[in-house]
Amino acid sequence: QHWAEVERHPRINPWQLRTLSAIMRCRTSDLGGHVDACTDCGTIRISYNSCRNRHCPKCQGKNREEWISKREAELLPVPYFHVVFTLPDTLNPLAMYQPKAVYDSLFEAAWQTVACFAK
Repeated sequence: QHWAEVERHPRINPWQLRTLSAIMRCRTSDLGGHVDACTDCGTIRISYNSCRNRHCPKCQGKNREEWISKREAELLPVPYFHVVFTLPDTLNPLAMYQPKAVYDSLFEAAWQTVACFAK
C-alpha cells in the first residue's frame, strides 16, 4: 500500500529496495508459479514461486537452520571466547550507504585488537 513512499525514501538504498521488493512479491503471481494436479483425485493446487532472497523469512528459515547446524558441527571441542565489536549508532547511516568501507574498517580494527591481545 505504501510502496511508492518506500521507493522515494531518502534513507533506503537500492540494495534494500531490491530486498524489500523480493520479499513483497514472494510467493505471489508476480514471480510466476506452477500447477500441481493429483492424477488420482483430480485436485488442483496453484503454487507460486518463491523469491529465494536470503533475507526472506518465508524462503530462508529452513536454509538458515541448516546453515547453523552445519556451522555447529564444525566447532572444535575446545573453550571459545565470544568477543563483540560494535560501532557507535551515529555511523549507522554511513554503514547503510557505504557498507563495504565501514565493515572493512571495523574488521581491520577488530583483527588488530584481537592480534594485539593474543600476543
